[in-house]
Amino acid sequence: MDPDDFTHARGRPAVGRTGRGKGDRHQKKDVEAALKRAEACGLKVTCSQNGHNWGGVIRCPCNDKVRVHRTPRNPGEEAKKIDVFIGKHHNCA
Repeated sequence: MDPDDFTHARGRPAVGRTGRGKGDRHQKKDVEAALKRAEACGLKVTCSQNGHNWGGVIRCPCNDKVRVHRTPRNPGEEAKKIDVFIGKHHNCA
């Protein structure tokens, strides 16, 4: 596993979103919708969840990445940041 990927506080590897369990969603609707768009484009979305904490990384095959905050101050801006990343990297996936 790449050391830049998110890990749990106890050093366990991050959980992939491929299973999409109930607790594997972002709490903000705007951000969750943007993450679904990223997955639909073929980008790898990983997340780390430990209790009420949620954080994630969107990774492109060209090894570029963007972090997704678990509690963004402005969920609309966080979703926009994800959409900009998708726009730049939709050809890579």
